Amino acid sequence: MSFKLALASLLMGVVLFAGAPAAQAKQGDTVTINEGDTLSSIADANQTTYVRIFNANESLANPDAINAGDKVRIPKDDEQLADRYSEYAASIVVAAPAPAAATQTASTYTTRSYSAAPVNSSSYYVGNGMWCTDYVHSKRPDVPIYGNAGYNWVSAAQANGKATGTTPQAGAVAVTNGHVAYVEGVNADGSYNVSEMGWNYQAGNYNTRTVQPGTFGAFIY
Repeated sequence: MSFKLALASLLMGVVLFAGAPAAQAKQGDTVTINEGDTLSSIADANQTTYVRIFNANESLANPDAINAGDKVRIPKDDEQLADRYSEYAASIVVAAPAPAAATQTASTYTTRSYSAAPVNSSSYYVGNGMWCTDYVHSKRPDVPIYGNAGYNWVSAAQANGKATGTTPQAGAVAVTNGHVAYVEGVNADGSYNVSEMGWNYQAGNYNTRTVQPGTFGAFIY
């Protein structure tokens, strides 16, 4: 077999075994969900966010539970959507254990008031207001949106080849149950400063605060 023929065969094998891209469509049209798609991958392929796709599709009950073969509609950029995701997030908060929420609140203090304004004009999602997951992705584009915020991000990041740990570092993604934030810096006393959006489950709430060790249980470096 000639070298050129062998190279052509190798390239053909790479094409055959490469994963299929996430479903794409014109804005306002529907796409068919492919095997292996997530709402986040579909959103990235269509220059939108998984929150807007979830809001636009009443057939979706859980943004992390989609089935191959089903169809979802890609909303237009200027389309006004009911904020279904806030209702979904609130239902998770109601189900969360009350003591854990109280502990988290008690271990932090606010150093900046909330604002509806995005961090900057190039924020990943401004629309109806950024969520914490969109915000950390805008600060760390190399860290995908691994679905809803929570410790599932740690295992997903490890599977993606990211280093993780329990020690805060500047530039790391801080992870706790139901929330992620961006570490701006670490202080000499062990406390650290984080910036965040969607805090207290309100889209667009931007906040910076100084937190104590243990407030976030894990970090993606």
